[in-house]
Amino acid sequence: MAPLRNANASRSVGARANTRRWYALRYLRTCRYPVTIPEVGEYVAPRVGLGTESAENALRTRDVPALGACGAIEYDRESGLVCLDGRLSFADRVRRAIAADALTHLRPPRLTRNQDGVFY
Repeated sequence: MAPLRNANASRSVGARANTRRWYALRYLRTCRYPVTIPEVGEYVAPRVGLGTESAENALRTRDVPALGACGAIEYDRESGLVCLDGRLSFADRVRRAIAADALTHLRPPRLTRNQDGVFY
């Protein structure tokens, strides 16, 4: 049996980067307008156990460019805005990121339900 393509994705994407990227994608999925990296960092930081500045720096220098390069998100470096446009489904965006080794399907963070019963 031939090995699966991207079978070693968990080795190419570190566990911390993978978790930050999953949370960034989930946050962007809920946004109806482009947001700044600091806004994404405020959402991601407490979920990954980092300070806001550390999360923002990791997102700005590594995570957002990686997700933008593979077409999983829309990223404008000049303005610093990120978003998901309506052209692709969320699942297709995740598939693009996995195929480009920018994300791994192994151990995505668990979804949490808020007080209104909405998963985030």
